Amino acid sequence: MSTEIEPKNNYLSNSLWMLLEKSSRIISGILVGVLVARYLGPAQYGLINYALSVISIFTILSTLGLDSIVVRELITRKDKKNEILGTTFFIRLGGALLVVLGSTAYSFLRDTPDKTITVFIVSLSIALQSFAVIDFYFQSQVKGKYTAIGQVITLLVSSVVKLTLIYFSAHVYWFAAMAVFEAGLSVINQLRFFKKEGMDITKWRFSLVEAKELLFHSYPLILSSLVLMLYQKSGEILILRFLRDLDFVGQYSAAVRMSEASYFIPVAICAAVFPGIINNRHNYELQFKRYVQLASLMIWSAIFISIGGVLLGDQVIGLLFKEKYHLSPAVFKLHIWGSIPVFFGTAWGMWMLAMNKQKIVILFQVWNLVVYLITAFYFIPKYQINGMAYAVLVTYYSGMIATLVLYQPKQSLTLFVKALNPLQLLEVFKYGREQAKK
Repeated sequence: MSTEIEPKNNYLSNSLWMLLEKSSRIISGILVGVLVARYLGPAQYGLINYALSVISIFTILSTLGLDSIVVRELITRKDKKNEILGTTFFIRLGGALLVVLGSTAYSFLRDTPDKTITVFIVSLSIALQSFAVIDFYFQSQVKGKYTAIGQVITLLVSSVVKLTLIYFSAHVYWFAAMAVFEAGLSVINQLRFFKKEGMDITKWRFSLVEAKELLFHSYPLILSSLVLMLYQKSGEILILRFLRDLDFVGQYSAAVRMSEASYFIPVAICAAVFPGIINNRHNYELQFKRYVQLASLMIWSAIFISIGGVLLGDQVIGLLFKEKYHLSPAVFKLHIWGSIPVFFGTAWGMWMLAMNKQKIVILFQVWNLVVYLITAFYFIPKYQINGMAYAVLVTYYSGMIATLVLYQPKQSLTLFVKALNPLQLLEVFKYGREQAKK
């Protein structure tokens, strides 16, 4: 039996920094985003979120599923960091240009001019997000504090600008342009901290060989991410196509933005502990133990969030968005239950990547897409925006059940049962204390 030896990297500290960064986004979204939604009203707020939905689907052309792959490669091939970072940057930049062209062309062919202009403005932010490769480097070095500090600064400045736009009764296009402003400010902060670490982007190099290697490993994630985007980000598009009213889009978006506010938790924690999972690759027993603890933390966090959302949904949504968004509370109280399969699914996807089995994920994402389309086409005409929430829930839970009973069912069900044991949370706490002492 292998001994439990782990590197001294402080994953607890990294998790806390990344949680700070993600939670600052939520605080900004609640305190400022709600004011923006109330100022714009459901129709114009729906227009912004419709544009974001269209771009989200095309964004896979920019990210190309490279995020976690690059982090993994930076950990395992440190001597190639400049080639990996440079190649990833130019791949993402080329993809970003396709996003701008593709999303704008789609909207031009199907939508009114105001929607097309909004889609074009928001899409420009994707080009600037090519510099996110710097964040991948910080993740590989377990230095989430740089990302956290930079994003907090960005959010503080952008919040002030948004409040100023509200004060001067700015046009909706100015709020769409905030996506570009925030992306640009984030780039400035990333470059500043990158230089502080003694790194230099002028040393980045594009390598065709490296590009082929990265894309070979990432193509399953490209397909998986594309399918994921189709069923996670197309709600506003489907609502507009079926119900033909931006007001409904705004009502649904307000509820979903609040419901998905907690999704920063699994993303931040999994991104922070991913290097630890990879570093334990030579000790499977310990690696699986950490995965069980992570899954337990994800599941129980989601359960508490879901219960709290149902109990407080009417009061919170009503207080924040006022009477204009009278349909949003019901959607919120339905959609919030999706956090359980989302939290667990984030941890499961990270485990598949750590095991280099990302191809498996595609099959389950296709399953989810099929279920999503069938249920959405059935529920939206019948229950309007509540129907979209029903479709999301059926999709998420059927996907979680499928992963448990179809992929290595004995191991998967054992993991799930162990993760449901609250005592696993004590193990997480003990591990956190050990990490804090290092």
